[in-house]
Amino acid sequence: MIRSVLFLAIAAFGFGAMDASAAEVKVAYKGIVTQANGAQASSFAPGQTITLHYVVESTTPDNNPDPSKGVFFNGLRQLSISIPAAGIDVTTGIGTVQTFNNVGSDQAFFYGTATTGGLAGLPVAHTEVDFVDDQSVMLGSDAIPTTHLTAAESFVSFGTSVGYTYVHFLAEPEEPVTSCASKGYTATKLYYCTKVCESGYSGALLEMWLRRWNDRYRPELPYCARND
Repeated sequence: MIRSVLFLAIAAFGFGAMDASAAEVKVAYKGIVTQANGAQASSFAPGQTITLHYVVESTTPDNNPDPSKGVFFNGLRQLSISIPAAGIDVTTGIGTVQTFNNVGSDQAFFYGTATTGGLAGLPVAHTEVDFVDDQSVMLGSDAIPTTHLTAAESFVSFGTSVGYTYVHFLAEPEEPVTSCASKGYTATKLYYCTKVCESGYSGALLEMWLRRWNDRYRPELPYCARND
């Protein structure tokens, strides 16, 4: 309801439509841990919840010249893995996506250098998420994956100074909860956004806060008034 009200209101203030980057794609999962092995496997137990988010640049070119060996993209912009019960909250910076759409097996790997996060008191240096499907139905091609991957086996690995730990999980798509805070707004911009998008205002009160937003931030629209 608020979105339709906003579209009417923003038209009165002369906002133009704004397009999100068509190249950047965000994908999110939620799931549970099924087993763990490796150097610090004791930190994990079946049933722990896991969330996994990655951001890829879908227009990144393939860096692998051999078509028989899948594709290799420097297209990972960020990978985040959270397993609260194990104290895991790991994030990478720019990394790599590698996929293989082979006869009898599909594989997709996301890996990068960790910028934040630790495991059992040790910094995580590298992390990787692997999706493997032995039926060759997960991927339609060797292209960079921009939708959720349904794999027969999924696991994440965490590399620390004592070695790698491999955590297997079952996951399903997660619909990320979007809010003014999750969009990165802070200070006055966060306050104005909550008034426009999250306070349930309508009529003159909504128009007042849209006018205030417009005075400060035009031509940018608040997230709830955009089509991305």
